[in-house]
Amino acid sequence: MPDCIVFMDCSLSSIVCAHMALDESNDLEVHMVTDLFEVGMYGETPGIISESGWPFGGDHWLSRTGFNRPGEDDTAIRSSWLKKSMAISLANRGAHFHTGTHSTEIDSLGKEVTLSYPGGKTQTRIRFDHVVTTRLESDKVWRGAIVTSSPPSESISGRRPDGTYEMWWLGDETPENPLQLMDWVGNDPRTALNDALTLAISKLTNIKK
Repeated sequence: MPDCIVFMDCSLSSIVCAHMALDESNDLEVHMVTDLFEVGMYGETPGIISESGWPFGGDHWLSRTGFNRPGEDDTAIRSSWLKKSMAISLANRGAHFHTGTHSTEIDSLGKEVTLSYPGGKTQTRIRFDHVVTTRLESDKVWRGAIVTSSPPSESISGRRPDGTYEMWWLGDETPENPLQLMDWVGNDPRTALNDALTLAISKLTNIKK
């Protein structure tokens, strides 16, 4: 396992991969980079629980507060809160989060990442043994909504622990009186959580080569 790993995004798959790597080596130095100013809480992605069910990863990957775990009758979770909870736990395990980056530069030969920030903040340079870059797995754009009543049975949807429902579809139509509207780029909302886990395993395999 490399001594220092830099993840160039804070996607769910990268956060999960970082937890997996720390499970194998507590002495690992982990850096998470994003242009966003906060990880999780905002920017919903599908949280539908697939047939493999819950839990999603190790319980120690989640912080003790800030996330509603699903009950027996729930078929979805709030993915942004899942990511936030996992990010808090990851920070508690010693990972360094670099948020609000304006631009990044990767020197593969010198094994150094340079981060710059808006507002004239001095640059940050990180020496790494391995860097994990962003992967775009799909260009399919899904629309989503949070609603209070159960969607039609044929829809791609799930019930969250707070009693609301999330639903996803392709096209321009919109359900009546949604609490929230969302857009997501990916292959299939029904497998999004499992796909993130599979991608995390793939990233870890490449790190260990």
